[in-house]
Amino acid sequence: MITAGLAAPVAGPLATADPIGAPVAPSGGGRELLRLEVDSLSPRLVTAGTTKVTVTGRITNVGDRRVDDIDAKLQRGDPVRADGDLWNLPGRATDTADTPFVEVSESLDPGDSVELSLDAALRGPDSLDVSTPGVYPLLVNVNGEPDFGGQARLAAVSLPLPVLEVDGAPAVRPRDDPPAMTVIWPILDTEPRRLPVSREDGRPVLGDDQLAESVSAGGRLFGLVNSAATATASNGELATSLCFALDPDLLSTVSDMAKGYYVRDENGRLVAGGGDEAAADWLTRVAELTRGRCVMSVPFADADLVALSRSGAVDLATVALASSSTVAELLAPVQPVAGLFWPAGGSFDKRTVVDLAAIGPTTVIADPAHLQKVSGAAPYSVTGTTQTAYPVRALATDPLLSSSLNVAAPRSGGDRSLQRGLAALTFRALFDQKAAGAQVLVAPPRRWTASTSELTGYLDLAQRLLDGGYVEPASLQAQAAAPSAGTAGGLTYSPQDSAREVPASVSAQVARLNTTRRDLLDAMSGDNTSDVDPNTLLAPLQNGLLRATSTAWRGDPRAAGDAVEEVREQLDTLRARVTVTNPDRPLQMASGDSPIPVSVHNELPVGITVRVRVSAPPGLNIEPIQDVPVPPHHTRNAYVPAEVTRAGRFKVEVSLTTPGGTPLGEDARLELSSTSYGVITVAITGTAGGVLVILVAFRIFRRIRGARTAARKDGPADGTVDG
Repeated sequence: MITAGLAAPVAGPLATADPIGAPVAPSGGGRELLRLEVDSLSPRLVTAGTTKVTVTGRITNVGDRRVDDIDAKLQRGDPVRADGDLWNLPGRATDTADTPFVEVSESLDPGDSVELSLDAALRGPDSLDVSTPGVYPLLVNVNGEPDFGGQARLAAVSLPLPVLEVDGAPAVRPRDDPPAMTVIWPILDTEPRRLPVSREDGRPVLGDDQLAESVSAGGRLFGLVNSAATATASNGELATSLCFALDPDLLSTVSDMAKGYYVRDENGRLVAGGGDEAAADWLTRVAELTRGRCVMSVPFADADLVALSRSGAVDLATVALASSSTVAELLAPVQPVAGLFWPAGGSFDKRTVVDLAAIGPTTVIADPAHLQKVSGAAPYSVTGTTQTAYPVRALATDPLLSSSLNVAAPRSGGDRSLQRGLAALTFRALFDQKAAGAQVLVAPPRRWTASTSELTGYLDLAQRLLDGGYVEPASLQAQAAAPSAGTAGGLTYSPQDSAREVPASVSAQVARLNTTRRDLLDAMSGDNTSDVDPNTLLAPLQNGLLRATSTAWRGDPRAAGDAVEEVREQLDTLRARVTVTNPDRPLQMASGDSPIPVSVHNELPVGITVRVRVSAPPGLNIEPIQDVPVPPHHTRNAYVPAEVTRAGRFKVEVSLTTPGGTPLGEDARLELSSTSYGVITVAITGTAGGVLVILVAFRIFRRIRGARTAARKDGPADGTVDG
């Protein structure tokens, strides 16, 4: 039988819990007039002793007309037989058994809501008639009669109902060779929080304080850790089946938060964060949870290795991978599984695989849809890849079980439950005829947002299946170390995969900024007057570039661009701290070849070598000088050799760069004044004067000689005088 309480409509929408199930379109494909949201199904799993199921939720009139005679019922279909049945559960027929309609509300005006509560018996008259174990498609069906229309199904929600046991029916016996189950348990933040700011007190700066909320009791990251800790506290088999995926950036950020940190508020001011105690407690819980268990490290900030490889930022990719040592350091004696990679999207491109295999033996946790020409069983030896320095292998995830753990975003109105996950795991363990002896590797979403209660329910089912012998525990670490049992012709990486990467414009900018950062690092030097190391000073920028390529930004190019912009601004701030002191008056040159004094000021806490460049106007010749080392927090004068070729005023542009060409500070304009002539000018003038004297003397000589010649011509030809 089925019962329902007749509820009075409420003006306006009711407060809602997280919905369960997938909405099904109204009959006839008409537009939506009623919306059904199911917020609970009890029990979530049918076991021995269960006699009924209860569904609660609410119905809201989202149309533009009143709906009368609103009724509801439950109906079910035949048990699912294959993966495809679960993939397409909302499309499955549910007319095998149904219960009578029960009145929910006489009428519902636009915008109004009414609560729904249905109780349906599993056996007997007017029941769901569930007589054998299985995974059943269940439909909550709501009918109504809108104004200007007839009675029809106006809303429905599809739910899977896993039935493990039925009173009076034979129990499902475990297989002789049950599937081996492994579950990756990702402990990653939804996005990187730390800003690329270097403070002399060493305290981190976060863009918001949401991480403190997440690691506190009731928070998302707290729930991921606490649910796993509770479930594995007294059961080694479940602990063996779990492998914890950790982000070195998250761990190091939380570790530094525990020592005190700042948060940048909406006005750009830095305020003290309040989550230091919660951070310390959470990190302790993570250390206790992972001790002696399988741990894998994602790249720093879960950086997109394909995007880094494509942009040529191989050094950043190397740093991202080497950060797994941070996991070992903070969670000692934990050692992450070496050479194990879990790519976002289920695959790497060929170039990235070659880069990884140049470092060491590589095992990729892949979506089986990206494995080509598979034969045998996992681990697969990947044979079709370009020649690599070390071998490449692959482990395949279970696509049905993995995708069934996706939940809708909070407050999106979508399915936030793991009911599909419970159904898929039940099907694979008890009812899938092809699963005997199979390896079942479950890979949830990297940034899993399921609630703590949902996570606990999933682990409880896994524990129940292990205890019943329906699955056996399998260590991911052991699988990664096992000999290859099959082959794969290669990993595919489609244009659709490329489109999901961090945008090429972002990765290209990351590569450019990384080049600038490296050049700055080459120009910097330590100093015995300061305890700041150049690598320490620039590490936040390097880490910031990796955070800008985080897979968290896939599908959000604006956020990725904002993260890169943060790094650029910090780089500009550092470069601006090395400047030319601009004198407040013209510089008087004492002589024509006096050097130009340039005062270089370094506000950085490390030494830096600068190159002084002077743009000279006509009349002023400049000679280059050697690069100038400037100690931290110090001013040093450099003297640029110069030669004036005329008297007057000169305006020169002075700029600073690193020896590698990275601009530093702002250009300065100096005004020079000179009344003197340089050596060259004097020499030229003297030479010209000498030539002039010679020319004048020569002309005088010619005139005298010409006069004498004329006088001789005018005298008597015979040399006598008339008398």
